Amino acid sequence: RMPYWEPMQFFSERQPITPALWNENLYYHYQNNYTGNRAVTEWVTAGYGMAQARLGRTSLLGGVRRERTEVESWGYVRNRFGSTAAQQLADPRGSADRDYAGTLRKSRGDYTKSFPSVHLSYDVTANLKARLSWSTSFGRPTLNNAMPNETVNEGNQTLTINNPNLLPQNARNWDAVLEYYFEPVGSVSVSWFHKEIRDYIVTGTNAGTVAAGNDNGFGGEYTGFTLLRSSNAGTAVVQGWEFSYQQQFTFLPGWLKGLGASANYSVTDTHGNFGGTTNRGTNEVPGFIPRTGNASLSWRYRRFSTRVLYNYAGAHITSFNAASPGYNNYRYRYETVTAGIGWQHRPSLQLTLDVANLFNEPQRLYRGFADRMSNTVINGTTITFGVNGRF
Repeated sequence: RMPYWEPMQFFSERQPITPALWNENLYYHYQNNYTGNRAVTEWVTAGYGMAQARLGRTSLLGGVRRERTEVESWGYVRNRFGSTAAQQLADPRGSADRDYAGTLRKSRGDYTKSFPSVHLSYDVTANLKARLSWSTSFGRPTLNNAMPNETVNEGNQTLTINNPNLLPQNARNWDAVLEYYFEPVGSVSVSWFHKEIRDYIVTGTNAGTVAAGNDNGFGGEYTGFTLLRSSNAGTAVVQGWEFSYQQQFTFLPGWLKGLGASANYSVTDTHGNFGGTTNRGTNEVPGFIPRTGNASLSWRYRRFSTRVLYNYAGAHITSFNAASPGYNNYRYRYETVTAGIGWQHRPSLQLTLDVANLFNEPQRLYRGFADRMSNTVINGTTITFGVNGRF
C-alpha cells in the first residue's frame, strides 16, 4: 500500500510547521536564471487570391494562399559535464554559472508554402445538393520544437535535440458531400473524405553523427554521438465517412414545436509509413480518432431554452515513438454529457448556465498495451455562467 501523507501535518497557513525539516534548493533557484531565460519568435507573412463563377446549377470557387514563415530562438542548455550534488550544495550560484553560462544556443528556421483549393457545387434539385472539394491544409509544429534543447544519454552515446527547421504537416484533401434539405427546417447528409498527409512529424529519428571540432554546434562536445531529433519523415492517409442529421420540430403542436435534435457519426480509416519501412494502421496514427459521434437535444419555449449534448470519442493513439513502439501512448474511449440552460431576459441580453462533463467522466490513458494503464486525468465538472449582450 502506498503511504499517504496529510499536507496539514507539515504546513499551516502556507508556511512549514517545522522549518528545520525544509531547505531551499538554492542551485535550482540560480539554475532558473538560465533555464527560464529563453525566447522564440515566429514571423508569418501571407497573401491570398480567389475567384468564383456560376453557370446554371453549378458554382465554382477557387483560391490560393501563400505563406512565408521564419522562426528564431535562443536559450541555455546544461553543460555536458555538469556539477555534482556536493558542488551544488557548497556553491549553488557558482555551480549554476559553470553549468549554463557558456552554453547559450541560437537557432533559426524558415519555409515558404502555398495552399490552393477548389470547390465545386451542383444543385441536383431544389432540396438535394452535391459538393466536391479539393483543398490543401497544414498543421504547424509547436514552437517548443524551435527552442534550443539538448538531452544527453552517455550510455547509448546519443544526443537528442529540437529541430527549428521542421516543416508543417501538409494535407491534400478530397471531400464529397450529398445533402438533402427537408421542410420545415432540417437536413440529412452523407460525406466521404480522403486526406493525404505529408511531412508527418516523427520524433526520435536518426539525424547523423555529431562532427568533431569546436564549430560542431555543441562547443566541441559530443563528437561521434548519434544525433536524434524530430523530422518530417513520414506520410499518412486518412479517409472515412460521416453521417449527419439535424432538424427543428416546428410542425409539432404547442410547446413541443420548440424541440430540436441533431446527431453525427464518423468512421475513419488511417494508415501511414511515418518515414519507416512498415505501414501502420488505423489506431497508430497520432491525433486521429477512428470513431467519433455526438448527439444533442434542445428545446426552446418563449424566453427559456435548454440543451443536452452527448459526445463520444473512441480509443486512439496520442503520441508515437519511432524508436520504441512500446512507448506509444493511447487514450481509452471517452464519453461526456454537457447540459445547459438559457434565459432571454430581453432581446439584447441573455443569461446562460452550462455544466460541462456533467457526470465527471475521467480521461484514462495507457502505454503500449490496453491493460497497461499509465494515468487517469480527472477533469472534473465545469459550471459556467454567462451573460451575452448585443449593443
